[in-house]
Amino acid sequence: MQAQPFVTFVVPTYRRPEKLERALASISVAISLSGDQTHETIVVDDCPDGSAFAVARRFNAQYVHKAGRDRGLSASRNIGMLMARGQFLCFLDDDDFFLPQGVGRLLNAAQDGGAAIVFGDYQAFNTEARAEISLASINLDSLLVCNQIPVGAYVLSKARVFSNFDTRMRSHEDWDFLLSHVLQGCLQHVPGAVVVIDKTENHTTSNQARRRKLFWLDFLSVYARFPASHLSQHRAQMLASLGIEIPESLMQFDDEI
Repeated sequence: MQAQPFVTFVVPTYRRPEKLERALASISVAISLSGDQTHETIVVDDCPDGSAFAVARRFNAQYVHKAGRDRGLSASRNIGMLMARGQFLCFLDDDDFFLPQGVGRLLNAAQDGGAAIVFGDYQAFNTEARAEISLASINLDSLLVCNQIPVGAYVLSKARVFSNFDTRMRSHEDWDFLLSHVLQGCLQHVPGAVVVIDKTENHTTSNQARRRKLFWLDFLSVYARFPASHLSQHRAQMLASLGIEIPESLMQFDDEI
């Protein structure tokens, strides 16, 4: 019988074999520098052609071919969580990659067991620049207004996972998932960047533009699911920044009806 892996990495992918190789290589380096902890990597491929198979095999990752069914990041992450055997869970998008020491610092902090979510800072780059984003000031209230923690910047205990990513949401399903688990325990910040977010492909298609116009609907969904009347002004201001004017009084979802 195989021993339980210490950590499971879940990596959804779609038609990015070169960037997937970079992502999986970053996991290998991070694990070797963290003391060579036992781990498993699960690659969930949305591509009907199975374009990620060869890359996953080179890195001894478990490979799931969705073959065009149950499309989307949420479904892929849910499949990975269902399969995961690790004590801890890390998510990594195929175009992002871990910094060498980042995973080890997250896992060392997570072993204390006090926090539901242990997260670090991140770096982001596009074709013009690369910057490090500090998340030291993030707390529950700021997360209840908008999400600022990338999905690759945190680790959580598999035993404390109690809900899936919501496949019905057009966007912000990672924010919804994060809040669900933060509310079950405290949030702990680990200084220093742990992951690099690649924004070089952030061009907007007509379909993506239409979806972005509806981002505010998913904001409202999150606000209604996680009521916080003391933040109604901040939430109304956030919606206004998206071009949606809603009176502050209507942000008080936690009033009894």
